[in-house]
Amino acid sequence: MKREKKNQEIEVLKKSLLDNKGLIISKYSGLSVDQFNLLRKEIRSHGASLRVYKNTLSRIAFKGTYAESLSEHLEGPNFLVFTDDPTSTAKVLSRYADEKPENIEIKAGYYEVVLDKAGIKTLATLPSKEILIGKLVSILKSSQVRLVFTLKFPVINFIRTLKAFEAKKV
Repeated sequence: MKREKKNQEIEVLKKSLLDNKGLIISKYSGLSVDQFNLLRKEIRSHGASLRVYKNTLSRIAFKGTYAESLSEHLEGPNFLVFTDDPTSTAKVLSRYADEKPENIEIKAGYYEVVLDKAGIKTLATLPSKEILIGKLVSILKSSQVRLVFTLKFPVINFIRTLKAFEAKKV
């Protein structure tokens, strides 16, 4: 690869690091082109991008960025996944790694902190952002609903008492 082409690759990699909040490094081997394209397509459907770079170019691009501490994991055939939603991306990668452990191995990642393999697996078990927001809204709303019923309950009991009293008189 010519120096000019290498510099372009490094710039593209640095731009990807700056444009995305998260990064996952995974080792791959023995995947057919169809399997790799299927993985790439599914990753893309979750708003992430999967790219294969030379390790030396990745190390150069990682210098001075949040991913610098991940350079030690750049050995062997790796692919990098750039994402803004690491939860859904981690779910996809974890599923593939569980289905084909001999072909894909999650090494490390970054999302606000450096994540090891176990951290990424934990991230994959978390509910999605939308589900967490829904749970929070329901928790916040439930106290208001309980307050309304608490305030309404004495009035309802009073009306029931009056109806029972009226029914006795007749």
